Amino acid sequence: MAKLIFWLQVIMACTYTVPQVIGIISGRTNGLTLALYAIFIVYLVLSLSLSVASYKLKSDVTRKRTIIIFIQWIIFIGLILFVGMGKIIWRQNDTIICIIVLCLSLITVFKYHGLKDPFSKAYLAVWCKAIPQVWLACTIVLAGNSDGLPLITLVSGHITAIPRLIQILIAGKSGGWDKPTKGLLIGESANVATWLVVTIAWAIF
Repeated sequence: MAKLIFWLQVIMACTYTVPQVIGIISGRTNGLTLALYAIFIVYLVLSLSLSVASYKLKSDVTRKRTIIIFIQWIIFIGLILFVGMGKIIWRQNDTIICIIVLCLSLITVFKYHGLKDPFSKAYLAVWCKAIPQVWLACTIVLAGNSDGLPLITLVSGHITAIPRLIQILIAGKSGGWDKPTKGLLIGESANVATWLVVTIAWAIF
């Protein structure tokens, strides 16, 4: 079961990325925000750091696969960001979202006295994932158009996020709920919930 979940994520990550890249190259960028992908990279690096810390505490195959998945996503989102830099317009609202994420991040770092506490990284991951995805939904609503987000990309987002959440639940159940694994659970739960918000906006427009 765990192996199937892993390979499903690998395949669906490709399914998510390829149509998105093709769409951007073709000029279909309505409803997309460059800030979303820029901040996603930070989220992925934070999640990778938590998954490595989790693996160090319990070196099992499920936690190793989580590391691989986050590395894959860093490469893929980096590709989307690279392709989108010359295509997707950076809007004033993107700057506002970045400032909001930065302010919440500074408050979190101050509260946890740095990044050593896994929960500090976990909540930073929430701000870097949940807020941009909610903003993506708002961008779709404001544009009245979701052409920039292909259906296959939208569905693939769910088919990668939900199995990743399940993979983390398996890791916690089998290896114990240490703080890094709890941190991953917090970040991925926010990811799944806010991608649902994006889906609702996409369905309407």
